[in-house]
Formats: sequence, C-alpha cells, structure tokens
Amino acid sequence: MNKVQPSCKTIAKEAGVSRMTVSMALRDHPRVAPETRERIKEIAKRQGYTPDPNLTELMRYLRKRDISKEEPVIAILNPKRAPLSKLCKDSLLIREGVKKRAEELGFKTEDFWLHEPGMRLKRIVQILETRGIRGIVVLPVEDLQDVFSLPQENFTGVATCGVAAKLGYNQVHPHFYQSMHMGVSTLMKQGFKRIGFCISASEDERSNHLYQSYLLWHQNNTPAKNRVPILSSDEITKDALVKWVDKGKPDVVLSPNIEHYKWLKEAGIRIPEDLSFAALAPAMDQTDEIAQVRIGYRKIGATAVDLLKSKLANEHVGPLHNPAVTLIRGEWVDGESVKTPKSPTETLEGKELSLREAG
Repeated sequence: MNKVQPSCKTIAKEAGVSRMTVSMALRDHPRVAPETRERIKEIAKRQGYTPDPNLTELMRYLRKRDISKEEPVIAILNPKRAPLSKLCKDSLLIREGVKKRAEELGFKTEDFWLHEPGMRLKRIVQILETRGIRGIVVLPVEDLQDVFSLPQENFTGVATCGVAAKLGYNQVHPHFYQSMHMGVSTLMKQGFKRIGFCISASEDERSNHLYQSYLLWHQNNTPAKNRVPILSSDEITKDALVKWVDKGKPDVVLSPNIEHYKWLKEAGIRIPEDLSFAALAPAMDQTDEIAQVRIGYRKIGATAVDLLKSKLANEHVGPLHNPAVTLIRGEWVDGESVKTPKSPTETLEGKELSLREAG
C-alpha cells in the first residue's frame, strides 16, 4: 500500500483543526495559540512534512494580494517629546533614510508622534492594528526616561538607537566604540598626544557609555603626562568648556557637540592654529571645515527598513527571543579644523596667549 504523502491536510486531520490553522501555525502566526502551534509542529515533524518553497512563496503573494490592494505601510514612530519639526538633525536624517528606502522597496511611510496632544500609546496601537500596519521604525529616544513599551504580539519593529533596547526590537545604531576608536587613533597617528574629550550626560547615555569606556581604556594606556581629564556633566556650558581647555591644555578637542567648536572660536581660540578640533559623529552635511568621524545616519534608517522588509515578507511578527543589533561604523573625514601639531611648547604657549586675549 502506498504511503500517504504528508501535507497540511494530513496534519490537520490528526490535529483536529482546519488546514488554514495548520498553515498559520507553521508560519508562527500570533492568532494561533502557542500551545496549538507547538502541537501542530510536532505532528508535522513526526509525519515528515516539508513545505514546498515554491508553493509557500506563491501563497504568501496571493495572501498579500487578497488582504490589500494598497502599498504596505511602515510606521515611523517619534518617541521624543518634541514634534517632528523640532527633532535634532540625526533623527531627521534617519527618518530621511527610512522614507527613501521604503519608497524604493514599495512601502509607504506614515509618521506617528507618541506625545502628540490627545494621543496615547494605546490609541496609536489601536490605529496601527485597525489599519493592518505591522512594521514600525522607532526614531531615537532622548534618554531612558522616554523608553516605552509596545505590545509585541502583532508588530515587528526596529529601533534606531541603543537606548531603546528595552522595546525588544532589532536595533540599528552607530558603532559608538568603533567611532571613538577611529577618532582617537586617527588623531594619534597625526601626532596629537593630549586628546581632550567632552560629553554631556545625555550624549553619554545615548552612546550606552561606550564613548567614555573607550577613552578610559585609552587613557589607562597613555602616559600620565598626556592624560586630559574628561569634561562630563549634565550640561556643558561655554564658560566651563573654555576653563577646561585653559586648565587641561589639550592639543585637540574631540566632541560629539558641534556647538563646542563655535564656542571655542567665540572665546578667541584660533582653530586650528592654537587648538585643533574634531567632531565625533555629528549630524551635519558634508563640509571641509570641520574634521570628523562621520556616521551615515541615513544608512541607519535604510538598514532599519531592510530588516523590516525581511520580517514582513516572511510574516514574522511578535516578540523576538534574541533581538539582533546592527552597528553602523564611523569613518574619518579630514577637515580644516585639525592641523598636525607643532611642538608641545609652541602649542601650549599659543593657547595661553589666545585665552589671555579673550579674557
């Protein structure tokens, strides 16, 4: 007697469910209870069932055609307390990358503001579920206080900053440790010995403290005479920055805040004649003026969409047991603000003269 070929029909018969339920269970659809999914998978394994990949792809295409005639939508969620028009440049560049890549792949995008007047997280979830929006890109949060929780069952998402790891989504964000290494090692190769680093508490938190982690390791392997104490506080003021430079006498300042460059020049310090300056992962358009470790923020947004596409194409929604982290590396870009240092004596004397003139 010929052996019956395993199929969704034979599995459904043994499990006592419909073929549709079997199909959904084998795709880990959240509408099928976890215990039922596991029971059906066990029966399929025992029967020796293997899906036909061509048929699977065809059915996936037909299901999508049947569900909607419109382009699928990816939600861009702004979790900050500031509206879209007031977001910082890095968030806006990430959003640009999301929208462009989504359009290239045939997706529409729609913005949602978590703190919009009259809007609540529960209301946003209802809107997304009603409209069948399953994919979410979360723009960077400000700090840990702004991290929120989304229901995991019916969505798949990508967070674009490390602080939002609590969401349980895959993450795409700058490779903070590598970027710091790139900045420090490049400056050292150019002859700088006393590298001064300044960072605010919120900037440090957004980097998961990796900027300072690398610098502390670097300073631990640097002669004591070349160590410049880190300038770190809740808020760095112009006065505090200038006093720190005057006291620590770095030959180059490395900072993630482009305002520090402007403040130093306003204080009468000639850059790069008296002091060199390099920006760490600034969200700014290309310029020859400021040397920097550049991060592709648009690439972060585009990569987030690529990750979402893969999940949505395979109808993988629901919580992830082990979310992946994709890191976008920084690259050094030369600029006029960095000049190979002169002898230590010449450099320090020039800075002291400028500071006295400014005072």
